[in-house]
Amino acid sequence: MKYPLHVIIRKKISSILNGFLSLFSSKKNQQTTVNKDEIKNILIIRPNYRIGNLLFLTPLINELNKQIPDAKIDIIVGMKLAGKILEPLPNVDQVIDIPRKLLLHPLELFRYIKQTRKKNYDITLNISGGSTSSQIVSALVKSKAKASFYSDKLWADFTHVQERGEKAYKHMGLETLEFLRFFNIPIPTLQPNLDIKLTENELNLADNDLQTLLQENNIAKDRKIITIFRNARFDKKISDAWWSEWIDKVSELDNNITFIDILSPDIPEKLNDKVLAYGNRDLRVLGAFFQKCNLYVSADTGPMHLAVAAQAKVLAFFNKTSVEVYGALGEENKTIDIENLSIDDVAKITKDFL
Repeated sequence: MKYPLHVIIRKKISSILNGFLSLFSSKKNQQTTVNKDEIKNILIIRPNYRIGNLLFLTPLINELNKQIPDAKIDIIVGMKLAGKILEPLPNVDQVIDIPRKLLLHPLELFRYIKQTRKKNYDITLNISGGSTSSQIVSALVKSKAKASFYSDKLWADFTHVQERGEKAYKHMGLETLEFLRFFNIPIPTLQPNLDIKLTENELNLADNDLQTLLQENNIAKDRKIITIFRNARFDKKISDAWWSEWIDKVSELDNNITFIDILSPDIPEKLNDKVLAYGNRDLRVLGAFFQKCNLYVSADTGPMHLAVAAQAKVLAFFNKTSVEVYGALGEENKTIDIENLSIDDVAKITKDFL
């Protein structure tokens, strides 16, 4: 994936700053593991504003619930909507959001410091390694143990540090499972999936939305439903012209399909008159809506991982990023690299997969 110049500059400045601060950090008496039987309160730090990166926390959260069922988890994130995605998980106590650019919002930073320092944690997990924001947060919280994987950009005083070593899974969505090593908990040999554990009420709300949308547009109940999400970051985005032609080609192969275009702040209008439109600011209900449809289709983007975490059937179209590292998790889902495929080829794959 190709980043814009301003993102490259920001990453470079952050890297230089962290490298400078790491020269003054203390790395004495660092340990590698804690006794999981003594852990009751866990803090996970992931100040990121991307939906996919937050959903990638769910394998770790769900595995900790299995292995340390009495422990409660707080999560510090970088987006307000994340609370609605993660907070309903059974072992999550609260989700705290911080400003995206922490040092540029001093009043918000002060509010955050007051909120987080009210609680003492048994262990804090720094998911983002050498990230400046993550280390600022790690330095401010009260915690008996503070754990991070090693980075030459670490400057905060972590009590527990490990070398990453070889990962159990190549997919980024399962990378957080590596933090189980700090608890001496084996990483699952059966590949887990993303899972936000939708409630029956959320599924019912989504089903009602879907049925209402179909009834209002006089769509027969026996038609197959494909939801599409057209947005993606930077050069991962697929053009509207491509999507329009793909819909035509799929419809030629199977004329019993209705397409629903998912709207968002970045996509306020539907693609054309051949599709229906739906949107929901409650991301959990949106995920449930994906599950209620026959198929969810998009490029490599956060809502694709939301669909996976909602246990929807997913077909992902990749053109820049690695299928192995970022593709749709789950044996029932499919990810294809469309870079060298014709739209006819992709349409046939879609029809066969549906």
